[in-house]
Amino acid sequence: MKHICPDNLLDFAFVNFDTLQYPVRGIFFYLHGYTDATMFTQSNEMAALFGKHGIAWVFPYYSVWAWMSRSSQIFNEQVLDAVYERLGVDDTVPLMIGGGSMGGLRALNYLVYGKRAAIGCALNCPVTDMNQVYEDYFDFRRAILSAHIEEQEDLHTVMARYSPVRFANQLPKIPYFLLYGQNDTYFTDVQRPPFLRECDQNGLSYELLIQPQMGHCDMSNSPDAYQRFCDFLISLPDKQ
Repeated sequence: MKHICPDNLLDFAFVNFDTLQYPVRGIFFYLHGYTDATMFTQSNEMAALFGKHGIAWVFPYYSVWAWMSRSSQIFNEQVLDAVYERLGVDDTVPLMIGGGSMGGLRALNYLVYGKRAAIGCALNCPVTDMNQVYEDYFDFRRAILSAHIEEQEDLHTVMARYSPVRFANQLPKIPYFLLYGQNDTYFTDVQRPPFLRECDQNGLSYELLIQPQMGHCDMSNSPDAYQRFCDFLISLPDKQ
């Protein structure tokens, strides 16, 4: 079903049209984490900052239980198509992608399975092994199964296909910013070492920041990490 279009775009995503300065230098597709149902009526701090620098900040309202489901991938592609059309730009305007936790997993998957190429990727405490999350956190299992129950393969095979630690050799050779919280009590401290090893073995270039005293995805209380995350992305279009 093709439904999302320029006319109804803001029903299905937030775009910082209220703060965006023209001409548009780039588009940052920022993917939310598990259970994040946030919706916006005006630019938040990050959206306004990107808008000031001529970057469209796009926050799609895909399923809060998405976990790389096929339906959410189609949803996000329709959002991006509508954004480019409404802005009146083509693919020469560069795409940047990022997200936190489940959104980080989705961002990495987009780089491999998505329609458009991105020039850079910024991740905040990303999930990189869905199998490990499923095994160690029983309260995530219902969401992951719900996301993938229509797949024909068994669930563990599907989770492996969408786990970045398993497909790092397919990730594009673009700049990456990898942010982790030193006080993250979830799963990313366990997942970080094997994912970084895969990145190193496959020649990926990344800037790594393990932020002291930061919890899971908590850039709001880590202004230095927030600034570095944003600066990394804002500078990318000028490097093309």
